[in-house]
Amino acid sequence: MRNQEINGQAGRKALAPYLYLLPLLVLLGIFTYWPLLDTFWLSLMRWNLNPEVPLQFEGLKNYKRLFNSVLFADAARNTVWYMLASVPLKVLLPLPFAVGIWALGQSGRFYRTILFLPSLISFVVISVVFLWLLNPIGGLATQVAAAIGLPAGNPLANPVSAFWSIMAISTWKVLGFNVLLYLAGLSRISHEQILAMQLDGATDWQVFRHLIWPMLTPTSFFVLVTTTIFAVQQVFTPIDILTHGGPFNATTNLFYMVYQYTFRTFDVGLGAAGTVIILLFLLAITVAKLRWLDRRVHYEQ
Repeated sequence: MRNQEINGQAGRKALAPYLYLLPLLVLLGIFTYWPLLDTFWLSLMRWNLNPEVPLQFEGLKNYKRLFNSVLFADAARNTVWYMLASVPLKVLLPLPFAVGIWALGQSGRFYRTILFLPSLISFVVISVVFLWLLNPIGGLATQVAAAIGLPAGNPLANPVSAFWSIMAISTWKVLGFNVLLYLAGLSRISHEQILAMQLDGATDWQVFRHLIWPMLTPTSFFVLVTTTIFAVQQVFTPIDILTHGGPFNATTNLFYMVYQYTFRTFDVGLGAAGTVIILLFLLAITVAKLRWLDRRVHYEQ
């Protein structure tokens, strides 16, 4: 009898962790894994969002149509460019700002607040403000250009300037947040360590190279992975408000392509196929970064 009680207690203890995880697993199943499975199922169908129209099984035809479309080719190319441009602008650029603010100590709070303020503003509000600023008729940018003798024009009408306008807006929006992440990583470094290196004759660059940067690699790795994953999502709102993917598909990306196929042309199967491609693309990039960069991250013992 005693052995049965001991075995019963051991069984309950072994089951307890899974019971604690059960609510989370249920929520993940309902709001994450089931929508993923449903999206894959829709990618095999032809449907126009009309509940009265039955779904028609298409198999892999939606993927074939997607790969043969010009919009997909432009969106895939732009997605890669958005990710590549995000590394220097959203991962590397916040680092010197963070180091400078951290070096100022308590007096750096003002600059930290100023940089973080755009992160608190809605992306819709920011996009509408920049739509007014870049307006070729009466916009502030046009007036400033005219005042200093530069030719006035519409940067959103040119493929190159439109792309970099979107990148600049999204960078300004997230810059302060990434600076805050770097500041959190810098808070683990004591000024006594820096002073000791300087007393030994180390230059500022040597202090950064051999102390600050190794201590910041976990934070930098996190910022790099999250920035790359969310790079194409962060530009969705300015694309929709400022350019609608134009001119000539120069600013569209895979996320906006899915929106266009699903809610503008009502081709749900094509939009779902695009969503599956995005999922596989981001998964491949994340796994590659985890395998290649994680070995180069210095974790404090």
